[in-house]
Amino acid sequence: MDFKKLLKYVFVAGLMGAIIAAPATEAIAAVSAEEKTDEERAEEARQKKVQAEVENMIKEATAPVNKTVAGVKSAVDGYYFAKKVQGVALTPSVPGTGSFVKVADTDATKSTAAVAVASNVASSFSGTVGPCINVYYGKMTGGKFTSSTEGTAGTISIGIPASFQTAGMDYSIVAVYAGGAYKIFNNISTNASVVTANVDQATSSNVMYAVVKSPAGTAPVPVADEASDNTANNKTDRTANNASDKDKKKSDSASASASTGASDKVSEKASDSASTDASSDTVSKTSNKTSNKTSDTASDSASTGASDKTSNKTSEKASDSASTESSR
Repeated sequence: MDFKKLLKYVFVAGLMGAIIAAPATEAIAAVSAEEKTDEERAEEARQKKVQAEVENMIKEATAPVNKTVAGVKSAVDGYYFAKKVQGVALTPSVPGTGSFVKVADTDATKSTAAVAVASNVASSFSGTVGPCINVYYGKMTGGKFTSSTEGTAGTISIGIPASFQTAGMDYSIVAVYAGGAYKIFNNISTNASVVTANVDQATSSNVMYAVVKSPAGTAPVPVADEASDNTANNKTDRTANNASDKDKKKSDSASASASTGASDKVSEKASDSASTDASSDTVSKTSNKTSNKTSDTASDSASTGASDKTSNKTSEKASDSASTESSR
């Protein structure tokens, strides 16, 4: 046997040994790969691509830059996909709840109804709606996300994009919940590029937060504060009503003074005459006028009292109605 034939036999023997020594699973896989159709190979490639995209998205959504605002990192785990704001950071008022969130950009196209609510609220105090985000609150257990409102109360900070920053403007956050209910939260941050608010327990696990800017001094009292204290509202309404009644009395008094020309002088004369027991016709007439005026004043006072009660009842009903609307 020549040298070339010897090499050939060695090569063939080596291949046979490799095939025999290979695990059965690898041999089956090799056969299966050969038997796959074009459609199966295309589907396999598609799934691999999707899986790679998901992994990249998760990697990006958990990157510190997306969950950090002005150096403050979010205390809540989750997927932070929002890109139209300069980061989002959440700090629950009660730590250790195991909260997990999904944060994403949204707009009038994606969240038409919610953005419409925010726009209407903002326009009531000359505000303009800027970037909006959807926050899905819940918990992640065993790789499965479950919606929950637990841990929704706390602090939320949103980095304001440079295109929406305007010096001298007030910033606030309008939270819109499922069903159209909303609350306004004022900015507590002193950083011009950040809006931060202490938010209440959410009424739904999905909340849209809209960043709103308005002229200085126009940001309203947070709806959450008004809704949480009806008693304070009633007292405030009564005070406003009393002040209004006093202004009305002053106006009526000034009008009466102008029409008589000297009502104060007549009153003083009547008082002096009564103290000296004079019985002249002039004193009698003056006394009668004073008596009539006193009677009119008493009547006006009774009328004003009734008006106060009616006004207070109306105010209390309005306050109750506002509280009911806010609760919704």
